[in-house]
Amino acid sequence: MKSKILLFKRGALGDLLMATPLIRQLAKHNFTLDIVVGKSAVTAIKDNPYLNQIMVWEDNIFTLSGCWQLARKLIKLRAHNYAYVFVLDKHWYFNLMVQLVGTKVIGYNRGYLSSLCLDQSIHYHNVNRYHGLYYLDLIKSLQLAIDYDDLKLDLFISLTDQQIVDKILLNLNLLKQDFVVIVNSGGNNSFEQNGLRMLPRQLFIDLVSYLLEQDYKIILLGSDLDYNYYQQTLPANSNLFNLAGSLNLAQSAELIKRSYHFYTTDCGAMHLGVAVDHLAQMTAFFGPTNPKHILPEYSVVNIAYWQDQQIYSPNYQLNGKQRK
Repeated sequence: MKSKILLFKRGALGDLLMATPLIRQLAKHNFTLDIVVGKSAVTAIKDNPYLNQIMVWEDNIFTLSGCWQLARKLIKLRAHNYAYVFVLDKHWYFNLMVQLVGTKVIGYNRGYLSSLCLDQSIHYHNVNRYHGLYYLDLIKSLQLAIDYDDLKLDLFISLTDQQIVDKILLNLNLLKQDFVVIVNSGGNNSFEQNGLRMLPRQLFIDLVSYLLEQDYKIILLGSDLDYNYYQQTLPANSNLFNLAGSLNLAQSAELIKRSYHFYTTDCGAMHLGVAVDHLAQMTAFFGPTNPKHILPEYSVVNIAYWQDQQIYSPNYQLNGKQRK
């Protein structure tokens, strides 16, 4: 019988995509893999063939106010007889709660409290190192071989989703050489509402204006929140198409793949560009986060910075804390 591993990750989209090489390599080591994931992020692993069971829990269960619900659900998982739980989140709270599954807990050590709550830990400390490599580090605890060159992100786009994108481009009369895709998101999701990874308003307007002056057609992608922001920020233009909130993750990825160029901030959509091998056609804008930690082979990407180092520091990326 195969040993069973439970993966635990509340979100977010980009983090889950960066964890797919870990999932793939564990499956190749002949483990049966189940995962607990927050509802808002589950689309990142839809149709992933390396997962046995995907347990989707409401996002509010992962907050402090949902601790009793989370505890009850974790205790019920004891019946699955997992050999290990890998905690892909980094907060000590999740390391502590996952102990309720009743098996060995493996996760990340960012400090004293984190280390107390883990049976085996990986020291998470360097924002100059790609996050996906930290996920693969978890395999060390099993004393198994790790392929650190195997970093391809798994995202599965169905034929139906490809056909939907075909229809969208046909209706908009767009060809690949005609259009670029822009996503100005980051810091707006189920667990973060400050928008701090977005391009500042005027820089975003300047970018869109410049591309329109170059006769590019622009498709805007993102969430419902992004749709409203685009509508309120940008004037109407016949070459500007606001599709934010109207496409699923796979369809958005397919549109990015077919674009002449992709402009994005550090957000979940940026990882879609990585997953569809669009790195060489991508410009990624970074503020409080370090591209070396977020992008593999980041040097091949046309990276632009709007860093404000007086406000933000690496502590945001390591511990989720803004400098006051």
